[in-house]
Amino acid sequence: MKAYLTIPQNLIHGTIKDDSRYRHFSSFSAIAISKNKLNLNLARKMELSKGQIIKIKVFGVVLHVEIIHYDDNANQLAVYVKFTGRLRWEISRILLQYTQFTPQTLSELGLSCRKIKGYLDYSFVEAPEEYQQVLMLRRQTYSDANKMEIDRPLDKLKYFFDDYSDILIVRHGGNIIGSAAIIYGDGESKPFEVQQLMISNSIEPNGLEFNDSMIEVAALCVLKEYRRTDIVHGIFENLCYEMMKHKKEYIIASSDETLAKTYKSIGFVDTGKTFTQPKYNDLYMHVLIVNKNAALKAANVKFLHWWPIWGEIVRHMKETSIIKINRTDRVKLYVREISYKVIKALSF
Repeated sequence: MKAYLTIPQNLIHGTIKDDSRYRHFSSFSAIAISKNKLNLNLARKMELSKGQIIKIKVFGVVLHVEIIHYDDNANQLAVYVKFTGRLRWEISRILLQYTQFTPQTLSELGLSCRKIKGYLDYSFVEAPEEYQQVLMLRRQTYSDANKMEIDRPLDKLKYFFDDYSDILIVRHGGNIIGSAAIIYGDGESKPFEVQQLMISNSIEPNGLEFNDSMIEVAALCVLKEYRRTDIVHGIFENLCYEMMKHKKEYIIASSDETLAKTYKSIGFVDTGKTFTQPKYNDLYMHVLIVNKNAALKAANVKFLHWWPIWGEIVRHMKETSIIKINRTDRVKLYVREISYKVIKALSF
């Protein structure tokens, strides 16, 4: 059985009612959570017993729950609750926003933690200490994935392109849990990493031009406790924004077989170029590329997938005059947005 996690007071609150007695009710605040269990602190004393079925209302959801334990001296009780539907999502949302519980920890409790990108903070490295934290993050995430040794010196995690890149950092609360380098190369004095590795592997570009019309995403890493979520989508929303702001046409990336599937789901296409990556124990990598039309015109993106991946960032760019969209494309994007929201509403 999973141990209870302590919840800050008043994050999750509601009312409790015993229908077997007249006007026997109290407000409560959840003080701890475990798998399908909540510990509650009552605002007023009630006469309750183990095994009793009572009614609680939390986040507007009314549930009939069973009392597991009741301490009438402390005015606290534990109840069995099935975390399903809207309740599962609402509890996850609150705990992700106001605690440092990781998605992995919350998922183990039966909560819904795949869609978390909106509760994270995205910014760029501005201070030496932030860059040092990124180097430590790179080492930790790559060693967790068996891509390098855990004791690799941090100086070996400094890459040649860091000097002319913006390094995006993703925070949950105050902790950096993800990062990615945005390489502003030109294919000449400022080479892209993919370009350098293709040359070292004697791979011909064959139509793939490296110039200042593109940016590259490299050294993307996310703590293992935050994987199996939409963090990568959140990172690429920010990359898309930077691509448009700097008037670039493409984003290029290299990826292993596993992550390549995620890249393709958001509009990247495989160029057919591959190489081995020496800094990750000669990992076999695919070269992928995405055009700005993946976001603006839903190119290479499945019909119902476009809105949760690109919708909000495209709308923001439109509202802030970063981009302009013609009437036909606006209609198409509107149809995709409405279709997604209808399907989502029907799934609850």
